[in-house]
Amino acid sequence: MDYSKINTLKLDNNNKIIDVLSQHMETANKISSFQTSLEKLNSNQKKLIEFYSHLGKDSMTTENVKNDRRTELVSKTVPVITIMQIFAYDKKKKNLLKRLQHLTPEYLRNCSDIELINISKKVWTIANKYGGYSLAFIRKIKSSLNSDKSKAIVQLEKEYGLIPDMIKNIEEANIKFIESLLLHEDEMKDKEKIVRKIKKIDSQTENLLQNKIDRFVFLLESVDPSLYKDYQQARKNQFYSNVTEAETINGTPPSKNAPVKQSQIKEAKPRIKSRTPQSRQSRPARKVGA
Repeated sequence: MDYSKINTLKLDNNNKIIDVLSQHMETANKISSFQTSLEKLNSNQKKLIEFYSHLGKDSMTTENVKNDRRTELVSKTVPVITIMQIFAYDKKKKNLLKRLQHLTPEYLRNCSDIELINISKKVWTIANKYGGYSLAFIRKIKSSLNSDKSKAIVQLEKEYGLIPDMIKNIEEANIKFIESLLLHEDEMKDKEKIVRKIKKIDSQTENLLQNKIDRFVFLLESVDPSLYKDYQQARKNQFYSNVTEAETINGTPPSKNAPVKQSQIKEAKPRIKSRTPQSRQSRPARKVGA
């Protein structure tokens, strides 16, 4: 969602309304509730400006770091996957090959962040298992790097080119990517909180305009016609739809300058109670001598 466009549109509309009302404060000050409403409108606008400024802060730094570390993780994981695929094919390890055969470089580049983390962890574990290294994923594997090389280690190193540093690099790249991902997600969560606050204040502001300020301006038309004219231009069609309908329903005719929608006009038609006369034949016979 392009918050910059929403920012410009909503703040500009509010500023136009506030600017009009500020030029007619003498009229507004005659009614204390109207004055209080304008103070609330100004307060909401200041909060919106502050929130939008936070929302507009450039989040590209954390996103770029995340993307760079993702690329690094892919570049460290792909060679190990390739070696293990060759190893699984050569040694006829069908189950292992089945687990690895879909993990192409393109797949790793296009999968989700969480899936990439899990794939990298799985590849790290597989490489450790068949290479005879430590299976602890989170802690550093210094002990395995300095340990005596087993037959499996020698085989994978000399025959297939899988060296301990390649496995270590996957672990380190994965941890760095997780750290950058969490940092970026925290920033996005903060922005989501700000968006929720903005929506709440936007709703409060529109309710304030619809239910109080629009109506006060309508009532003060005869006192300050220029306020009414300037305000209706700032509010555009929203002012008409809010005020004319409400005042018509309440029994107060709308201003002669305010257009009334055809749907708001109710024709007064006399209600005629229909009565079907009974035919003489259908009436009960009158008894003679009664």
